[in-house]
Amino acid sequence: MRALFALFLLSGGLLADNEIFIDQTGDNAVIDIEQLGSNNIIGGTDAVAGSMTKAVLNGQSWTLDLNQIGDSNKFLTDGIFGDNFTGYFDFTGDSNEWEISIDSSNLNGADYLNMDIEVVGSSNTADLDFGEDSDVSYLDLDWIITGDSNQIELDLDSAYATNYMDIFGDSNDLTFTGSGYGASANDAAYFYLDLEGDSNTMVIKQQSTLAADWLKIESNTSNSNICVIQNDGGTSNSC
Repeated sequence: MRALFALFLLSGGLLADNEIFIDQTGDNAVIDIEQLGSNNIIGGTDAVAGSMTKAVLNGQSWTLDLNQIGDSNKFLTDGIFGDNFTGYFDFTGDSNEWEISIDSSNLNGADYLNMDIEVVGSSNTADLDFGEDSDVSYLDLDWIITGDSNQIELDLDSAYATNYMDIFGDSNDLTFTGSGYGASANDAAYFYLDLEGDSNTMVIKQQSTLAADWLKIESNTSNSNICVIQNDGGTSNSC
């Protein structure tokens, strides 16, 4: 196992207060990271102070427990690779940004994943990509988002996945695109959405090939726009 961490404490005149550079390779690792305060960044080892590249994390059967508490923080990854990954992500605060990419280049595969994401705060931005060139199979993804004016973009390419998402608040914006190629009739992508709050915008597209797409929405919302497209090879209109 090889793990490289560098923590920089910067003066107030630079862009970030705290920066952690990560390059992780190895199996059965348990990594616990906590950043407290504002204007902090977690990213890659090619970064220089004040300008962060994205982290690359490799390994089999490993766990990442990440807590960023504060405002205007960033968590940037360009690839999490390896099977049996467990991730716990706790983001608390406003105007935070995180990018999470899971095996986007089909480099080492990433199956049998279990990820819990909890967001408390407003005006946060999330961009998550799972398996852009090849599917990420057997994913268990759970979200709880509490706050207003958050923007979430989720692209999921998986032959089999369960995605539970609770969104509580106003003026939140979700764009979900699900795809995948089923190897058998038992393959399916399950998406459960529990939505409470007003003036929300939800765009949900499920477009798996052969695999079944399953969607359940429970909402208590007013003045909101919810658009759902399920497409298994036909022609569909856009939202």
